[in-house]
Amino acid sequence: MNLLAIVIPLLLSSISLIINHIAQPPTNLRPKVFVVGLSKTGTTSVGNALALLGYRRMNWKDVRSRQLVHSFMHGEHGSLIELTKYYDAFEDLPWPFMYEELAEMYPDAKFILSLRKDEQTWLRSMQKHQSRGVWAPAVHFYGSQDTEGDREVVLNAYRNHTANVRRFFQNMPERYVELVVDDAGEVSWERVCRVAQCPPGGRPAISFPKSNTVASWKDDSFVGSVHAVWRRIMAGMEEALVEIYYHRDWSWPKTMMERGWQVVTKIEMACCNLYWRHAGQNGPALGLGS
Repeated sequence: MNLLAIVIPLLLSSISLIINHIAQPPTNLRPKVFVVGLSKTGTTSVGNALALLGYRRMNWKDVRSRQLVHSFMHGEHGSLIELTKYYDAFEDLPWPFMYEELAEMYPDAKFILSLRKDEQTWLRSMQKHQSRGVWAPAVHFYGSQDTEGDREVVLNAYRNHTANVRRFFQNMPERYVELVVDDAGEVSWERVCRVAQCPPGGRPAISFPKSNTVASWKDDSFVGSVHAVWRRIMAGMEEALVEIYYHRDWSWPKTMMERGWQVVTKIEMACCNLYWRHAGQNGPALGLGS
């Protein structure tokens, strides 16, 4: 027992030191690309395109992204800023609402505003998206979590975001491009390649990704049912943890949650760095440099 009392702390300490060493921010990141379109504007497709180009991409990660969304909503940007040190492409909430801060922080960063061919097409996609279940943060970003009942409110959120982004970047054309995901793939690649590092000679000779479509969510299989249950569990956990952390005066649960996220972050970054080291050794995507 005495031996275990010595060995176990030493082992845990060694593991912690190794993880911390591996989890240091990489030094070979590209100029960052932020996709600042709203949900259902093809952000996943654009993110997948950047991933094909070899970008180290921060996309929607169910548990992690929910935590980041609530951090952003409560003015706690530190954890988001810390994550920007580890990736060079970003999409989905809450990144589209941080473009001013990120543009100032990273003067060489580029920005892609993803859009739909018209606002009614976007609204229909949002209605189908929200029909899968309510999500409280939607009120913060879109003015309502009832797209069907508050159409004009939600449309105004889309209009205002588009206008605000365009206004901010109007004198920075070299840093900004708009992409309508409904356009042909070659057009989308051309737009992406204006701000991203693409193969010599132009756009990649592969189809532009079409991801996270309505059809991809219509899964009546056993796996699809499991995913539906998982989404409900995540939503329930999210609401409970937000209630505890932001609306209850309980110090020890908050401390435990903060420390837990610190551990999760270190492990996540270590795994991410190991993955990209392996990917680099096996050749970057589409023949691009890392």
